[in-house]
Amino acid sequence: MGKKGVSYAEKQKRMLAYFLETKRVYTLKNLEKDLPKKKGIVSQSVKDVLQSLVDEEKIDTDKIGSGNFFWAFPSKAVQKRKNVVKSLQLDMGSKKLDLDNLRKRKSQALEGRKDTDERRSKLRKYSELKQQIESVDLSLSKFAASDPKTIEEKQKAIRFCWTNGNRWVDNVFCVLSFTKKKRPDMKDAQILKFMQLPQEFDYIPDPKHAL
Repeated sequence: MGKKGVSYAEKQKRMLAYFLETKRVYTLKNLEKDLPKKKGIVSQSVKDVLQSLVDEEKIDTDKIGSGNFFWAFPSKAVQKRKNVVKSLQLDMGSKKLDLDNLRKRKSQALEGRKDTDERRSKLRKYSELKQQIESVDLSLSKFAASDPKTIEEKQKAIRFCWTNGNRWVDNVFCVLSFTKKKRPDMKDAQILKFMQLPQEFDYIPDPKHAL
């Protein structure tokens, strides 16, 4: 069985180690001559492996005159690691700040969902007003041929209930708008759900017999 070849990753590792160990500047020709003997990297693959390390910014290069020179010093590797650590620390700090903000926003959202007596009272009032409008509108349709004065009074009653009902709806939509400004990531449906209101919540239609 033939001898197993050196993997590409291993070639990169050996070449970089050679630069860091020798702390010298090389040309491609130097490396193609030295690396087969020093690190067991065949000369035909030196150029490709070298370029990959340059692309990964693990080896520096510069053109001086007509020649290209390559080097990698331990100090740069240490500084690069420090930069990576610093970047990770900054990213961690940013993520922690985001997490704190999310927790605060969650707390504010939960605060608005508290099942208070005032909130239950408003929901009951809304339901009552809506039922009154439906009831009065139904009664009015039954007495359409009745005395004009009676019809006018019923129309006023409907208009009164309808106006007050939609005034309460206005208040709900003001709360909805305020919440969206504070929580722009939330959709209307989510906020309505938090407020324990139906998804189809909307203004009460203008009764056709009210005018």
